[in-house]
Amino acid sequence: MLIVREILGHADETRFRRRQRDRIWIAAADAGRRRLRRTTDAGADVGIDLQKPGWLSDGAVLDDDGTRILTVARLPEEVMIVTLSETDMLAAFRVGHALGNRHAPCELRGREVIVPVTETPELTARPLLAHNIDPAHIRFARMPFAADAPPVCAGAGHDHPADRPRHHHHHRHAE
Repeated sequence: MLIVREILGHADETRFRRRQRDRIWIAAADAGRRRLRRTTDAGADVGIDLQKPGWLSDGAVLDDDGTRILTVARLPEEVMIVTLSETDMLAAFRVGHALGNRHAPCELRGREVIVPVTETPELTARPLLAHNIDPAHIRFARMPFAADAPPVCAGAGHDHPADRPRHHHHHRHAE
């Protein structure tokens, strides 16, 4: 078994240009883990045991033997994409509020907010629709989630100080 202890770089770097590539497929939910075990496309058994936390982004190089590189390939997942207008600050606030209440991890790309579908598309969209987000601004697709960097928003960095309880309440407001 090959043991990987660090991320060496990105497959697009010049030093890796002429190497053959073997891929290891990683889902968004596992991309921030320090320890994983997977099999590559070529059938190699790989143990990932990162010495320091990292993000297994699409194209990350985990091994280089001089002939071939082992790269991370991110799995396509079902996501909800909400497109915001440049001027509708109220809609942006409503999207943030709806997703924040659910502690949903988000990826921001320009004017798009991308959220993984963890249940069904209908259940994922429900809090946005309840906050009067126009359904025309919501669509669903299959693509790698947070392929280049860790997600942002409530789900990614929602930490509680050690001296506070790890539960809290969200209030529902009458419409």
